[in-house]
Amino acid sequence: MSEWLANHKLPYRDSVEKAYSTDANILGATHEAKTLELLETSIEIVEPIMGVKFWDSKVSIESEDVRIGFVQGRPVSINGKEFKDSVALMNEANSVGGRHGLGMSDQIENRIIEAKSRGIYEAPGMALLFIAYERLISAIHNEDTIANYHAEGRRLGRLLYEGRWLDPQALMLRESLQRWVASAVTGVVTIRLRRGDDYSIINTTGPSFSYHPDKLSMERTEGAAFGPVDRIGQLTMRNLDIADTRAKLELYKAQGQLGGGQFKLVGEIDSGDSKS
Repeated sequence: MSEWLANHKLPYRDSVEKAYSTDANILGATHEAKTLELLETSIEIVEPIMGVKFWDSKVSIESEDVRIGFVQGRPVSINGKEFKDSVALMNEANSVGGRHGLGMSDQIENRIIEAKSRGIYEAPGMALLFIAYERLISAIHNEDTIANYHAEGRRLGRLLYEGRWLDPQALMLRESLQRWVASAVTGVVTIRLRRGDDYSIINTTGPSFSYHPDKLSMERTEGAAFGPVDRIGQLTMRNLDIADTRAKLELYKAQGQLGGGQFKLVGEIDSGDSKS
C-alpha cells in the first residue's frame, strides 16, 4: 500500500518501508505483521507513536503524580482540570500516560477466524483511565458485582472485537454495566507514574465507597462494626459449612463417585497401626 501511494504521488506518513505495519486512532495504536509475526522479534524494535521507549535506559522519564476524576462512570478531570470535551480529555490522558510509556504491551490474541496473531499495542490514555476506574470499582462495589462486571466486561469486549457493538446481546450487556456498575463510579484516584507500567496508587477518594476501615478492624474491638471477636464467631459459623462439605465428600467416596479403588481423600488421617 505504501509503495502504491508513493508511486501515485499521494501523501503518506511513512515514505520508508518499515519492518511492521501500524494502525492507530485516538484510543490506541497497534503494530503487527511482517517481522513482528516472529516471536523472537522483540517489542523493542517498535518506534512508539503514542509514547516513549520506556525500556531504553537512555530515555529519561521522571516520576509524576496524576489525579483522575470520574463522575458516574465517566472520566471528567485530569489533575483537577475538568474537560467538557471527551476528545480533549482523551488527548490529555494520552499525553500524560505516553510520556511514561504506560499501556504498551506485547499480545498474542485469538482472532475471530479461529487463529492467533501477535501485535504490539499502545494505549497510554486508556491504560491511565483503566487504572483509576478499576481502583474505584474495587472500593465501591461488592465481590459478586465485581465478578459479574469482569465476566460481562470480557464478553462485551469480545463482541466489540467481533464488530457486534450494536447487536442486541451487546446492548444488553452495555445497559447492565452502565446502569448498575458505572453509574456508581464517582471519585478521584491519584497515581504515581514511573516507567512503563510501573506505578503506585497514592490516594483514592469518593462519596459512596463500600470500603470503610472504621467499620472493619482487626486492631480493636470497641466501636468497630466488625472486630476480632466477630471474626472468631464468623470462623465458627464457617466451620459448620466445612464440616457439612467434608461429610458430603465422605459420602461420595463411599459411593465410589470419587477416585478409583485406591482413592484416598486429600487430608485424610491414617488410622495407624493398632499393634503399636
